[in-house]
Amino acid sequence: MLSEKDNTTLDVKDLGAGSRVDKTPSRSIASIAKNAVSPQWQCELLFRLVHHLQPKNRLELGTSLGISSLYQYLPLRKAPFYTLEGCPNIAKVATTNFKKLKAASIHQLIGDFEHTLPQVLQEMKRLDYVFIDGNHQMKPTLSYFETCLQYSHKDTIFVFDDIYWSDEMLATWEAIKAHPRVTLSIDLFFMGIIFLRTEQKEVQHFKIVPAKYKPWKMGFFAPSKG
Repeated sequence: MLSEKDNTTLDVKDLGAGSRVDKTPSRSIASIAKNAVSPQWQCELLFRLVHHLQPKNRLELGTSLGISSLYQYLPLRKAPFYTLEGCPNIAKVATTNFKKLKAASIHQLIGDFEHTLPQVLQEMKRLDYVFIDGNHQMKPTLSYFETCLQYSHKDTIFVFDDIYWSDEMLATWEAIKAHPRVTLSIDLFFMGIIFLRTEQKEVQHFKIVPAKYKPWKMGFFAPSKG
């Protein structure tokens, strides 16, 4: 479906903060796959989250090559999955991947989220699950959150990718956690999960560091040879 060895070059239109690694307007699919697509273990976590919670009305902001989209779509193949992408050329690659896996219930909108997000929300009418992985700037990310809240309910799940991507994104995450409708947050370092459960009377915030990021798993503390 997708190879990190695919050197096909795409003209990329960045509508948000862009890539931290590759700022050039022309990028290979291999470069995008390496630097902009969520790694497999993160995609598997999204798969398990959707499989466990079974949210039917799902939305993704930031399709990229469509890999994470497919992981979130597959647990509920018959339910519609909406995904937004700002760059037309990257969206074409995602569409090809969707067709190869016969993902007929994935609906993709292309363009600036400022315009496509209100459009898709009016069509969906209700949000059970939102994965926000685009722009990486405070003002637009908070705007996406507030806009989606209008279509949410007490069981809606919000997932924010790259919450430690920059100081600005970390400040954005803290602002989201402080929102009066948020009753529970889970900080997984690489992404954050927000719940709006009204039955939960006490607001709780958890930070869980995956083993991948623990110092003793990264070789910082070598065993003594005493």
